[in-house]
Amino acid sequence: MRAWTLTSAGLTLSPSHPLPGGAGATITGNNLLLKITHASLNPVDLHILRLFPHWLPFRRNPTPGFDFCGRVVAAGPGVDANEFTVGDVVAGALGAGDVFWGKGSLAEYVVVSSSLVAKKPETWGRVGGKEVSGEEAVGLFGIAGQTAVLMIQTASITDTEWKGKKCLVNGASGGVGSILTQILAGKGAEVWGTTGSNEGEELVTRCGGEVVNYKTHNPVTEYLGQLFGEEKLEFVFDCAGSQEMFTKSPGYLKAEGKFISIVGGASQGVVPYIRNKLRPVWLGGTPREFELLLLIPGKKTVREVGRLVEEGVIERGVVDGVWEMEELVKAYERLGSGRAKGKVVVRVSE
Repeated sequence: MRAWTLTSAGLTLSPSHPLPGGAGATITGNNLLLKITHASLNPVDLHILRLFPHWLPFRRNPTPGFDFCGRVVAAGPGVDANEFTVGDVVAGALGAGDVFWGKGSLAEYVVVSSSLVAKKPETWGRVGGKEVSGEEAVGLFGIAGQTAVLMIQTASITDTEWKGKKCLVNGASGGVGSILTQILAGKGAEVWGTTGSNEGEELVTRCGGEVVNYKTHNPVTEYLGQLFGEEKLEFVFDCAGSQEMFTKSPGYLKAEGKFISIVGGASQGVVPYIRNKLRPVWLGGTPREFELLLLIPGKKTVREVGRLVEEGVIERGVVDGVWEMEELVKAYERLGSGRAKGKVVVRVSE
């Protein structure tokens, strides 16, 4: 099979990479063998490629990638046939352990636990909607969509309690932010989203948010203080990583509000956690609740994405562009540029 691997020469497309488990291997337990049609890229892919070299004993010439969409080719004996059968199209994200060991999704075939996948809905909404493509599904059910769901779950309020809640999404035109904005708007919240381009403004609006252009309103924290000085926000969801936005948040976030972030920065979360979560107010800490999240892909989040698509809460998958398998390096360059609006997708096979 074809698969991308990291070697001493850099990222290399191998035309004859071994099949998972070897040719003719039996699929065991609750695992599924998938023929991958699409993969999508995430910033964490770049972090892993930089931090963990290819020559480590447990990562010999690793295959990168978390997100996948593909068709079930074989199922282990522990898989519930009422959930998944051969021919089903499913999507999800691999666990960190698989990717650290080099068994990523940028390959034509992948073995994955059935607990990490959900069936791809046929249409947006329950009846008569437009078809959900693999290109759209791979980002929604992957790291981005599951992270958006985790942020919603961390807010710790019920579906009916979202109506009228004032929320800000920082980085609303990115992969996670565009999905999160849709979920919040679909649940009835009042949503504002930050972006810095005309293209981003159009995307935020399509996803149901009010635009806050941080280039037009610079510094944006001062503008937020003016906009929400009297009627403050209940939640700030930080998908871009801004220490200043948290430090200045008492000017626009209610005292009982929550600031929920997914960006750990260069310290992989250690510095912001200590500074914003552990440091008391009398030592200069900010008097607002701070949560820093790390997604562990799993059944609870991936199946919730499916439910939100079927119920029409999520109405679209936002795709920045689709690259062919041979164009992976260009796709990573697009991701690393910081200019992607939505998900960067790779077409692995037909």
